[in-house]
Amino acid sequence: MLTFTILISLSTLAAMNYGIWKPPTKRDEFTMLELLLAVTMPIGIICSGLFSMCSGLFGWVFLIQFSTSLLGLIGLVIPRHGRRVASGITVSACVLGWGMLAWTVSEHHHKIDEIRNEYTIVSIENRLPTPSPTPDWSESGVDAAEKIIGKPNDNASQAEQLELLHSDHVKDFSSTPGFGVGRMPRSQLILEEFRRSKDYPEPIPQPGTLRDEIEPTGDAWPDAKVRDFFGFHVGSIGNFANFKRFGYFINRRKVAGFAPHAFESEPKPQVPYTLERLELVGLVRNPEPAVYVSEFLPRMTELDAVATRPADSFEAAGLKRLAAGEDLVANAVGSKVRLLGAIRNMTTCVKCHGGQRGDLLGAFSYRLAETK
Repeated sequence: MLTFTILISLSTLAAMNYGIWKPPTKRDEFTMLELLLAVTMPIGIICSGLFSMCSGLFGWVFLIQFSTSLLGLIGLVIPRHGRRVASGITVSACVLGWGMLAWTVSEHHHKIDEIRNEYTIVSIENRLPTPSPTPDWSESGVDAAEKIIGKPNDNASQAEQLELLHSDHVKDFSSTPGFGVGRMPRSQLILEEFRRSKDYPEPIPQPGTLRDEIEPTGDAWPDAKVRDFFGFHVGSIGNFANFKRFGYFINRRKVAGFAPHAFESEPKPQVPYTLERLELVGLVRNPEPAVYVSEFLPRMTELDAVATRPADSFEAAGLKRLAAGEDLVANAVGSKVRLLGAIRNMTTCVKCHGGQRGDLLGAFSYRLAETK
């Protein structure tokens, strides 16, 4: 397609200059054939521009060639030096248009190199220890969670762009010798729409106090009432994991654009409850369950900097029930509600975290207050 576009541009340039310089029948007069050949230049440029835009090149190259060619036609009516003016302008149209395109390609190439250097292939094996097997788990719960959250391919623009960045198409673009314009169509990377992982969510403060004492035990809720909070809990997992920010994954040793999980907004439980605190219970990085105590909603980037506490009696008992296959346990203590929800290895999570689908990666420990 690109070769055809260049040939059209050059052939119409030659046709117009033939019409300009062919000796006229009478001195200082132009024949209809000459004028017809001259007019083919802007027509050819229009075709060239249409093919350029269809093949992913820049429309303004067509505009430069077309507008400059029209000026060349004006030169035909100028006495004495009209031929030289017309010929010079039309030649300049092609040189200027394709020269600017070559410069743009060079800038485009430079941006691709910058992004590739910023999002190099790295290993996450040491950052994400493989979870321990969880033999008893609820497949229906994982199925329901995956259905609610959706698949990363639904809005995986960042992953798709990173994959394209490191694909053979862009490697071909970089390694193919010759004029830069010839390499341009091979790169379909849309730099303007690239989602950058450095746009990390701002920390979200805990809606309640850092930690005040609350009786860890209480009255267990019936299963039917606990299930009412399943959608709220799964929504929290989706908010925290944020599939849209996933990078390009080849295997655990080859990942580009890895973005640690973090909440982008405060989860909202159903009325009449409000969220007072949400803490991450870690089960993979530590030999014993550890609850990360932070003034912000959980963020994987701060795990090494915040304090941890052991699981209290409610959380310890709840973790045993989660390991036995339950997805959510709850206790009511007066107007307060304690929730502990499982964070399990879903199909998408397995690729980076390793292990098997359904393995228990951690849990969210919630404290809710009933408003009246």
